[in-house]
Amino acid sequence: MAEQEIVNIGTLPNDGSGDTLRVAFAKINNNFTNLFATATSTQLSFTSGLAPNQVIWEVPVTDFAHGAFQIRSGDPGTANSQDITITAHIINDLSDVKFSGFGTTFNGDPVSTYDMDVSGGNVRLLASPLVNDVVQHFISSTIAYANVEAES
Repeated sequence: MAEQEIVNIGTLPNDGSGDTLRVAFAKINNNFTNLFATATSTQLSFTSGLAPNQVIWEVPVTDFAHGAFQIRSGDPGTANSQDITITAHIINDLSDVKFSGFGTTFNGDPVSTYDMDVSGGNVRLLASPLVNDVVQHFISSTIAYANVEAES
């Protein structure tokens, strides 16, 4: 993630020792670009059968800083469904992702459990179905991306 750029305001008002207006506003624009280097998206993923740790979302580990996921999973052949919110962040050496899940709500029986990992250079969101069927996972995510460089 890009570093915050501090505007040099000088020692005294109008003493000429601070950044010029052009440099100061370039720093301000870069700080806002860095602040808004996020993306919100939705996608539909499917798992099939009872195989554990099926990938339902992934992004390169070098791009991922942190994110929030709202997942609605359901078994289309039944009324069984669940909601979960997962928040996650990458650890500094990019070897693992730390996450927590909150607020699972069931309608009927649960259909999946979730995990996250770093594998093959990607941060992955994994689902392990609890039903031997096709499970639909609607994922809404807000991701803060690392290594986004602002233009000067």
